[in-house]
Amino acid sequence: MLLLLIFPVLVAGFFACHIHPVHSYKLHRYEGQYLYLKSAELGVKCLAIGAALALSAHAWLPDEVELFGVELSFRLAESLAGVIKTTGAENTSEALKITWFFMLSAVTFLAAFIVKAWGFFVLRLRFGTWDQKKTKVYVMGGLLADSPLDNLLFELSLSTNKYAMISLENRKVYVGKVIDMGEPTETNGIDQDISIMPLMSGYRDEKTLEVEFRTDYAEVDSDIYLSLRQDAITSVTEFDFKAYDQLRKPGGSE
Repeated sequence: MLLLLIFPVLVAGFFACHIHPVHSYKLHRYEGQYLYLKSAELGVKCLAIGAALALSAHAWLPDEVELFGVELSFRLAESLAGVIKTTGAENTSEALKITWFFMLSAVTFLAAFIVKAWGFFVLRLRFGTWDQKKTKVYVMGGLLADSPLDNLLFELSLSTNKYAMISLENRKVYVGKVIDMGEPTETNGIDQDISIMPLMSGYRDEKTLEVEFRTDYAEVDSDIYLSLRQDAITSVTEFDFKAYDQLRKPGGSE
């Protein structure tokens, strides 16, 4: 019977990965056996928490409580065992084992929410805020710090007065504000695509690679948004208008 707990433990651990404020952004990095091990790790934590709650409730809660003249029974294990016994269990002992299996499975799954709450509490202690938007920024910033491209795009997305110059594989060049970065999924990370509000765009010369801007989006009386795949980006830099004007003067270069 104990071996059957492996399945609810793994399911609870995988569910905890999805709802945890940190692991949910790292889930795409857990591949193959590492994903199973991470799910098992969190699942064992959920099982320990759930078992502690179930045993504590069994030891400390009274069998019956009278509330507003109504008697409430907390003999859940005995009640479920009685139902299971009538459905084909060999004896009371077997019925109680099956009952505790289902009860432990249920509290293990519910313990995933306790793991989630503890994750938010740790972030509160670390960053000093309950604001999930702010803590999300801190978590994403930490995850993207290992990639210079991702880190630069992320920093530019947080700024309201900085522009990025983004060069693509097809020699297309955009200058604009980075509005947002893609949300993580089970198989793709935060850096799968970006959304920008372009200010101007053009192409690099095929031979000299000098940039020639042809489209000025500021002339359009409307906000335009573009979504770009990061795997199509060849380079990103912060665009400085003063430096650009100086390079365009005679004697300068782009």
